[in-house]
Amino acid sequence: MKNIIGFGSKFIDYKMGLYGAIVMGTIVFVINYYGILDLQAASTAALKQAVYTFMFGGLIMRGCELLATHIGKKALALSAAVLVPSLISIGLTYGVHNLKGTPKPIESTIPTAILVIPSTAVWGFMKRKEMGKNKIEQE
Repeated sequence: MKNIIGFGSKFIDYKMGLYGAIVMGTIVFVINYYGILDLQAASTAALKQAVYTFMFGGLIMRGCELLATHIGKKALALSAAVLVPSLISIGLTYGVHNLKGTPKPIESTIPTAILVIPSTAVWGFMKRKEMGKNKIEQE
């Protein structure tokens, strides 16, 4: 099991996935519960969002990090680190919520659209800055 988790950490940022799962699951629950006052439907939507965000949000953030640190030109790297993961995340989130069980799929996607862009911008910038700092320390 430890080997699987270690291998997965190359592709998934578990910490960021967990933070995202808690935040996004809570937001989606509130949107759906107060929209229709159905605890089961709101819980289903929130659980789907939380599981999705843990796995794919962690993958998206690891992808953001890789784009920010593996593209030579800083402006291009940071632009790619924001745009590519954000578009993928918004599209996948909307797709997940269009599956049966989410009463308000568009409304449930809006928080992702609002939060993913600044999240990837900050994360990409931090990882790019960390990369520069590590280069200086190695010299």
